[in-house]
Amino acid sequence: MDKQSEKKRAKLKGLKHKLESDLHVQNHQLKRWLSDGEFKEMEDDWKFQQSLRDDLSSPPEEITEYKKRLHKVNLLYSRAENYSQQKRTATAEDMYHQSEVLAEELIEFLHEFLQTDQSLQMWFDRLPDENNRGLTPESLPQAITSRSRYNQGGGYLVIKKSNREVKIDAVERAITALDAIDNPGPTVSEVAANSARLRAMLKSQE
Repeated sequence: MDKQSEKKRAKLKGLKHKLESDLHVQNHQLKRWLSDGEFKEMEDDWKFQQSLRDDLSSPPEEITEYKKRLHKVNLLYSRAENYSQQKRTATAEDMYHQSEVLAEELIEFLHEFLQTDQSLQMWFDRLPDENNRGLTPESLPQAITSRSRYNQGGGYLVIKKSNREVKIDAVERAITALDAIDNPGPTVSEVAANSARLRAMLKSQE
């Protein structure tokens, strides 16, 4: 390992530490220590993240309709809960039933459009229950853009990253690439020679 590599590795680790400490690191600082290819990859990653944010702000019609229908299920279920607490059993049971009917219709609607376009699964925090056993707001799939307390995340949110996280990824890739250069693995000829020695040793033990 030469001094230039040591200096570059130290600078990269320093930048990573700053980013992980939530300190601001400007692009020109990264550009100095990343290769042109590494910096370009970082820029492309951030462009993808911006595109992802645009997509999330404009969900498909199916997702918007699903959220509207789920809202109706939530309202009926909430009313049923209130009536139940008030000991108005008959009214509560009726509201629970109405909520379940709408929930069943909602699950059918979800199955229909997912069969048409499976990519829409990425808009939900979970897959629907195949047996339709979960008909309460807590158990129904939530759109990942929902602010519901039942939203478990997942989907597109798994690949959503902040600008800071994109920069950390770029620096980590650069450190890994530098390690690979400074600590190369065995050459093809070395691997072949080691294999030959191993075969010879095994043969001698037969």
